[in-house]
Amino acid sequence: MSLKKSTTRQLRLSNRTTLLKKIYFNNPISRLELSSMTELSPATATNVTGEFLEEGLVIESGSIESEGGRPRTLLKVNPSHAYLIGIDVGETCIKSDLFDLSLQHLATVDRQLGKTENQPDQVVDQIVESVEELLSHSKIKSAEVLGVGIGFPGLVDPEAGISIFAPNWGWRDIPLSNILEARLKLPIAIDNGAKAMALAESMFGGGQGVDSLAVLLVGTGIGAGIIEGDSLYRGAMNSAGELGHTTLEINGRTCRCGRKGCLEAYAGAAGIISRYLEQSGKTLSDISGDQKEMVSQINKDAEKGDQIARRVIEDTVEYLLVGIGNLINMVNPQKILLGGWVGMMLADKILPVLSTRISDYALQQPSSKTEFGLCQLKDETVAQGAATLILEKFFEAGGRPLTIQHME
Repeated sequence: MSLKKSTTRQLRLSNRTTLLKKIYFNNPISRLELSSMTELSPATATNVTGEFLEEGLVIESGSIESEGGRPRTLLKVNPSHAYLIGIDVGETCIKSDLFDLSLQHLATVDRQLGKTENQPDQVVDQIVESVEELLSHSKIKSAEVLGVGIGFPGLVDPEAGISIFAPNWGWRDIPLSNILEARLKLPIAIDNGAKAMALAESMFGGGQGVDSLAVLLVGTGIGAGIIEGDSLYRGAMNSAGELGHTTLEINGRTCRCGRKGCLEAYAGAAGIISRYLEQSGKTLSDISGDQKEMVSQINKDAEKGDQIARRVIEDTVEYLLVGIGNLINMVNPQKILLGGWVGMMLADKILPVLSTRISDYALQQPSSKTEFGLCQLKDETVAQGAATLILEKFFEAGGRPLTIQHME
């Protein structure tokens, strides 16, 4: 008897999940169209959508004429039913965004991280204060928030909610979800930032409808999120896509991961700045500012004709070409999207040469079939992808409120 009840419960959950996702990504849509698209009976589609309407999860959105019958009512997800928070934890700043249920952006809080503000308690404090500020300014109650998704640098265990290794900060095995759920009293989902970015672009940006997608994040670090079919490719320990730590040169520049010759040590923000200082003989005080300001200044100097700055930027583009070529040879994606703040800053120099010179570093046949483009969500990509981590859990729960998983 208990087995039958469990099976019935699972079937109802599956039906809710299936119909909710179809409404979400195909709205506005009629019950008849839902039945046809999901192969569920019209009665099931009507009953489940009736539940959604009663719960306020779905609302009516007009109607369309039908042949020989009454007009068909169209349905869509109610954007104000609940809210999501997505946070992009970078190594120099924390960007927190508030979204409605349709993933429309509502508010942003940016917080800079000082060079010494990188201990777990300091970063957690900044995240908590950012969430509180978002809710205060937007007049939204914590109870209306489904959860908080966080895109985090380094290796992450999304199931356990643990930051396994953040090399720039020396973090190992920090139980972030436990800590944050205890502080915020909200469900928390964390993942690597590049993976969160890939998820957002595949669902809402330039990767929609692409079966094999690689999204390249170039910023302080370098990483790639890889989508195959409808899922992220994670590897055995969720470390797939660590492109920045592929070896560019044997016994080369020291990377913050402790190894030598990593791509990130040459083409990540710190690598760009270090190479410029070495070649120009300047010091950090000569190009003061945070990493974004310094890389921006080097790029502007290159565009004005400064030969050293120009060589550094040109070499950076070449290093990234090598990395992208390796990515094509290893993954063979249908499309590659360039993102991250360094990637966007140098996009006008990188994208034009990808189509003409990528075969210098990648096999000709697969590289000739690879499409290239820019991340469409731009500054919100990682944060929106992080919010999507919560949205996916909401789908899995059939549109029911999420529960806190990690807090003891």
